[in-house]
Amino acid sequence: MSAIPSDKPWNVGTFFIGTDLGQKIDHSAVAAVRKDADVVSLVHLKRFKLGTEYGVVLGHMKLLQRTLQTVHRIYIDRTGVGEFFVEQATREDLKNVKGIMLSLPEKENIMGYMKGNMQKGLLRIPYDSELINEINVERYEQTQTGQTKFTHPNGTHDDRLWALALAVYASGPAITRYVPFAAFGHISRPWDYRPKEYPLSGNAPPNVTVHRCMVCWKPYLECRCPPGVRNERSPPS
Repeated sequence: MSAIPSDKPWNVGTFFIGTDLGQKIDHSAVAAVRKDADVVSLVHLKRFKLGTEYGVVLGHMKLLQRTLQTVHRIYIDRTGVGEFFVEQATREDLKNVKGIMLSLPEKENIMGYMKGNMQKGLLRIPYDSELINEINVERYEQTQTGQTKFTHPNGTHDDRLWALALAVYASGPAITRYVPFAAFGHISRPWDYRPKEYPLSGNAPPNVTVHRCMVCWKPYLECRCPPGVRNERSPPS
């Protein structure tokens, strides 16, 4: 079973990109999803090594926009240094860019929208043990002011998760209507999301991860693209 319809090339359709920025403590990550009717499929996910310059992240996004036909919206985390990054992305001719301030209410909007898609079976992702782990260890709790706070355990990351969430959020309507995140569970609970099917790679065994090169679209083990061209995946931290 494939999440990508076979009637047209994988890079043709309606695409949305999400970018979560980090550098020294957190990684930067970029995700791209394709929307077919109401179904959103993750087609690309890259996490950059710690210390990667933002110019490299920007260059990767420009390559994505040239490869995917057509990118309708790009949502970028503009918290902190992200403000400068969004301005630079606009100057670099990236189209349909919008900076998203990741305040607590906005994070609730983003995660609530993505989880709603998950529960309806409208989000399809490949088997990626690192991404699945980030989803499963993410926790949320309700603050005394009634807002939802998202955290992850020490020694883990959630960069891929937020890049994916931003891409899925970008695929929604211009004014997203959502059910408050707290309505999906109880206070201070993990996501408790245990997918059993991974449509992009079939029912992959738990010890098998399928990743593809962004340039040739072959599995990494079969990719022969030169270093610097292939979509290298950062080693686990």
